Amino acid sequence: MQIRARLTLLFVLIVALIQLIASLAIYWNAAQYRERTFFEKMKASGISKALFYMEVSGSDSTRLRSLEELSSTFLPREEMLIYNYKNELLYASDPRRRIKVSAEMLDGVRLNGEIRFTQEEYELAGFMFTDRFNRLVVISGGIDQLGWDNLNYLKRLLMVVYALSIGVISLLAWLYSGAALKPIQEIMKQADRLQLSHMKERLPESGSKDEIAQLTATINRMFDRIEASFAMQKQFVANASHELRTPLTAIRGQLEVLLMKSRTPEVYAEKLQQVLDDMKKLTGIANQLLMIAQAESQQSREQFHPLRIDELLFGLQSRLQMWYPNARIHILFTDELSSTDDLLVKAHEELLSAAFFNLMENGLKYSAKKELRIQLLKNKNLLELRFEDEGIGIPAEEIDRIFQPFFRSSNAGEKTGSGLGLSLVERIIALHSGQIRVRSVVGKGSTFTVLLPN
Repeated sequence: MQIRARLTLLFVLIVALIQLIASLAIYWNAAQYRERTFFEKMKASGISKALFYMEVSGSDSTRLRSLEELSSTFLPREEMLIYNYKNELLYASDPRRRIKVSAEMLDGVRLNGEIRFTQEEYELAGFMFTDRFNRLVVISGGIDQLGWDNLNYLKRLLMVVYALSIGVISLLAWLYSGAALKPIQEIMKQADRLQLSHMKERLPESGSKDEIAQLTATINRMFDRIEASFAMQKQFVANASHELRTPLTAIRGQLEVLLMKSRTPEVYAEKLQQVLDDMKKLTGIANQLLMIAQAESQQSREQFHPLRIDELLFGLQSRLQMWYPNARIHILFTDELSSTDDLLVKAHEELLSAAFFNLMENGLKYSAKKELRIQLLKNKNLLELRFEDEGIGIPAEEIDRIFQPFFRSSNAGEKTGSGLGLSLVERIIALHSGQIRVRSVVGKGSTFTVLLPN
């Protein structure tokens, strides 16, 4: 079912329910008013007839009935019965006695003062009539034909009004929902016209602050992200192809040279070592590309578990000391870290280890002194790690680009590297809902600050 039909149906159902409740309330109140008014009329008529009876007490009933017809409170098809304290019938307005009264009813009147009850189509009221000498029970009843006719007319009127109003409301709701959804339909048509080959196109924004304008702005921001993602992917594929082609071309060339003629064992050993180095470089690039893909996968979050950062750093320290025997790696803890709980983070151990290893290796690789300081601090609800080196530094104009895949600083010189390390670091830190910041001065060194949720 389309949204327009659902909105129309829902609106009509709500209004129909409200109107039904209102109609029932009107009818119920009208019925209560009819009943209350008729009872008051019967009681007033009964009192007047009782007074007539008291005035002509001892006379014949024919005279009393003639006096009844002169009463202004006369009701159509009215019946009245008068009983004394012995439950003896003193007077009946109709000798045929269509109303049947039991002793229990008379006792109920004496006990409660007055009662109301129905008997077939008759509505009756029983009440006590007393003076100094008499305690009479008066039963007065009749058929409220006019009241019921008015009530039935009101019921038919409410049903007709209900049906007509639902029809009108349905039409208006359909027209209104169509008008409300028309801007969304226009957005859909415009979005369908957008093609990947024309990623610069955007939906026109009205400049208003309503929900439709917010939806348009959201879609445009989504296209901005898609465009940036496609551009990054295109650049990544181009750079990856170039970086992978270089060692593969070198391997192929070296093997072709070896096969051109016989070589001495020393030459074979030298060329095979060069091939092995290129293979290692190729393997390193492939591993980093796979790790970048893993860092961008939300499924990696399923492998998160509590991890002690100090233990992770000490393990990486031992590993790097084997590669750089002369390196000096200092791991420093500030006073804000009061317990081991402050060093716990929920993380993917393999990925976070790869990120810290890249930061630590870069600090040693580009530093002549081969010295690195790692400070651990408590920053509110975050664990802060500062990787400080005294290396070559990064030019200020290139700091914004160092996290791009395959980008290498212009002053990196002949240091080996693929340009994927910092890109991998940024993605891993982002996967852990953290942040990474850089401060660097050429010739003096760099400081990479990592903030992780504690």
